[in-house]
Amino acid sequence: MKRGLKHLSLIVIMMVLAVAMLSSCGPKKPEPGEAQAYVKAVIDLMCTGDYDHSVELADIEEGKESETRDALIDQMVKEFSSEAKLSDEVTDSFKAFMVQALEKTKYTIGEAAATEDGGYDVTVSIEPLQIFTGIDKELEKALEDKVASEPDKIMAMSEEEQTNYVMGMVLELLNKRLEKPKYDPAEEVVVHYGPMEGQKNVYGCEESEGEKLGAKLFSTKGL
Repeated sequence: MKRGLKHLSLIVIMMVLAVAMLSSCGPKKPEPGEAQAYVKAVIDLMCTGDYDHSVELADIEEGKESETRDALIDQMVKEFSSEAKLSDEVTDSFKAFMVQALEKTKYTIGEAAATEDGGYDVTVSIEPLQIFTGIDKELEKALEDKVASEPDKIMAMSEEEQTNYVMGMVLELLNKRLEKPKYDPAEEVVVHYGPMEGQKNVYGCEESEGEKLGAKLFSTKGL
C-alpha cells in the first residue's frame, strides 16, 4: 500500500509537467515580468483550472481552461486506476480528490533573474501540502477497526474488491485532511523560462522544469 500511495503522489508531477510544455510566443526577448507571469499561469492553470489571460499559452482554447486541467487529471488518474484495477466509483472519487487537493496548494512567484540564453530563472516559493504525511498509520488503524467489526465481509472479498475497499478508505482519510489543510515550510524552486529549442521566438519551460514544480506541490514525507 505504501508503494501505491507513493505512486499516487507522483501523479501530480506528471500533470504539472504536461502543462509546463505549453509555450508563449513573441517577436522579442521577454521582460522579467513576462517570465514571472508565464510561470504563474502554468501553475495556476494546473491547480485552479484558470489563469491570467494576458499570458498567451499555446493550445488553450478560451472558455475551456478548466477542461484542459480536468482532461490531464483524468488521463493520469486513469493510468493509475487501470494499473491498480480500481472501480469506476473509486476512480471518480480519486479524480474529485485530485481537483480539490490541487486547489489547496500554496505557491508564490518570486524574482526573475536574466540568464545568458535570453531567458530567466524564476524563483517559486512552494509550501508543500501535507496530505500523505502519516497516512499509512491512520490507514492501518482504520483497517484494524474495519476487520474487527466486519471480518466476514472483508474476508469474502476478492483481491480486486479488497483493493477498491482499501483505496476508498484512503480517499476518505485524504479528503478529511483537505478540510483543514496543513503545509510544510516553504521551499524555493528555481525554474528556467527561455527559448524553446528549435522554435523561433517561442519561450517556455522544458519538461524538467515542470517536474521541479510538480514534485514540491505535495509533501511526500512519511511515504
